[in-house]
Amino acid sequence: MLARWLSDPRLPRLLPWLCGLVAASLAAKNLVGGYADLGIYLDVGREFRQGGIDLCRPRSGSGPWVYPPWVALPFAGLQWALPEAAIRWLWSGLLGLGTALLLVDLRTLLRPFGGLSTWQWVAFGLLFQRIFAQNMTHGQLSLWVGTAVARGLVHLQAGRDRRAGVWLGFAAAAKLTPLLFAVALPAMRRPRAAAVLVATVAGLWLLLPWPFCGTAAHWQHLGDFAAAIDGSLTGQGNASIVQHNAGPSISGTLDYLLQPRPLDAAGRTANVLVLGDGALMAVKLGWSALLGGLLLHWAWRWRHATDPQRLMVQAAAVTLAFSLWAPLTRVYHLAAALLPCALFCRGPAGRRDLLWWGAALAFLLSMTLRQRKLLGETLWWAFDHGGLLHFALFALLVWLWRCPPPDPEPGQPR
Repeated sequence: MLARWLSDPRLPRLLPWLCGLVAASLAAKNLVGGYADLGIYLDVGREFRQGGIDLCRPRSGSGPWVYPPWVALPFAGLQWALPEAAIRWLWSGLLGLGTALLLVDLRTLLRPFGGLSTWQWVAFGLLFQRIFAQNMTHGQLSLWVGTAVARGLVHLQAGRDRRAGVWLGFAAAAKLTPLLFAVALPAMRRPRAAAVLVATVAGLWLLLPWPFCGTAAHWQHLGDFAAAIDGSLTGQGNASIVQHNAGPSISGTLDYLLQPRPLDAAGRTANVLVLGDGALMAVKLGWSALLGGLLLHWAWRWRHATDPQRLMVQAAAVTLAFSLWAPLTRVYHLAAALLPCALFCRGPAGRRDLLWWGAALAFLLSMTLRQRKLLGETLWWAFDHGGLLHFALFALLVWLWRCPPPDPEPGQPR
């Protein structure tokens, strides 16, 4: 019975929408009557309408708002039109819709590689469902950033560069890290998409909020946002975004493994060594050079593949790069890097593919199986703060780098 159901040809078309329905239900369970990150967004929407308030200031009892001013507009508009309870239900539904669209687009992006079998999609869900789940429980905007990245890549794969630039520009204008595509797209032989991306970002940042708040307030918001970003990049000014920023990024892993930095308000640490600042910087530069070299060589090896395959591998390398080098990366931010995760699920190459199985086990322990009641307090805390997810991403990258590209077809332009 199960085998017949799994082999039903209608299942691949139906499954993303079923997942979206489950995601919307999970979001509503946590967001309706709760606070979460959606509560921050709604607070910022109110402050934007009031005017004269630094939206990016440190907030006691919650995380900071480090988004460009235009991102506050949808929430301000919803608060003008709807009561807060209705907004929370609506946002839950939109998160479910975003989940479904993201899965549909991932399936499209994988077609040049032969797609995934039903069991490979099951493995994808088992290994990476926590990325979706955290977006639902937090009410995170990162889910829609990931959806915009995937939609942009679908248009890029189809040769619709302008539409690709608009969607990638929307993602970059909201989250900044996808701005790396502005540099990467010309190298991927898609300069028009890069130009449209930059124009989209400029329009959303500089023009869209202007009529709603006036010149003085608009430039004040932009200045506050620029100061917050400068603090997150330089680590100066005790910026709230880089306090307790442990996560799967390079800085979020090595800073806490190699120095006794507090991971939380209780002051707990997870370091295995105590290095000075100079030694730490040297280790981070060396590790960054290794990761960067692998990413560049992986993308370069696929330069002779057909355009759909080449572009998707190179785009996957870009999404891994901005996830690994971001000042702050949480699990829910990886929604924008699900393409390499899906490519990873084309494996394993066999029972003896120990690298794939080891990486899969690391993903299970750092995400799906990282449950306090299942593992106990000590292991639960260690897997969360001990850099396991970062090294799982490293193993994923090495496995993808090892996968040979197809031989170029005779007469194919190089």
